[in-house]
Amino acid sequence: MMRVFARIAPPLVFGAAMLGVWQAVSAILANPELLPPPRTVAVALIDLLLNGDMLDDIISSLQHLAMGYGAGAGLGLALAVLCARFPLLMRVLDPVVELFRPIGAIAWIPFAILMFGVSSSVPVFLIGYGALFPIFVTTLAGVRGVDAGLLRAGAALGASPRMLVTHVVLPSAIPHVLSGARLSLGVAWAAMIAAELTGSDSGLGWRLFWYQEFFRMDRVAAVIVMIGVLGVMADLLLRGVRRAVVGWSPEDQHAR
Repeated sequence: MMRVFARIAPPLVFGAAMLGVWQAVSAILANPELLPPPRTVAVALIDLLLNGDMLDDIISSLQHLAMGYGAGAGLGLALAVLCARFPLLMRVLDPVVELFRPIGAIAWIPFAILMFGVSSSVPVFLIGYGALFPIFVTTLAGVRGVDAGLLRAGAALGASPRMLVTHVVLPSAIPHVLSGARLSLGVAWAAMIAAELTGSDSGLGWRLFWYQEFFRMDRVAAVIVMIGVLGVMADLLLRGVRRAVVGWSPEDQHAR
């Protein structure tokens, strides 16, 4: 019980402090149209959930995220395994990856809109692009870091190259894969909101822009709060998956 309290107390205290600062700044400005106080935003959030379109926007954003993140993370994982298996492919892809990796997904918004128009394809494409590189880099590092002794032992026991990949390399690299998945999710989430703001016809980012056009700052703030809450929930889900799958790793044992 004390361990659970010690874990949840700091974020609760920090959240309460942030609400206090928000309330104080709103009172100092004395302009609720510019910076609505927390109570006004909470009322707007409840109204949007019960009577507005927020649930539809949440579903649209999660659909964009699922398609883009699944495609980008899956491609990054597959390319990392192939590069570890075929060094020639790594030599070919390495300069390409290093060229495109520093270019954020947001930079491609104008091209994505030209290619796909204002549609759900824009956030899906940009989410996939943003999710690709973090999981590729971390997975490749994990695959390359597999103990060579394990590989020699497997080969000595008659394991084929495919069996070595599926039964030795990938299980050993799983902590890196899941760490990369978490990093990819953060990048993908930011790319999703940015893409929906400018190049989509649905989703939380699109709704954020919609309310801003009508200067409904209480609803703008409500959507921002929901974006943050959903992002935290997604991150907690991945943390739970990591603890369930690789709770034996030193990093996760320390986190407990």
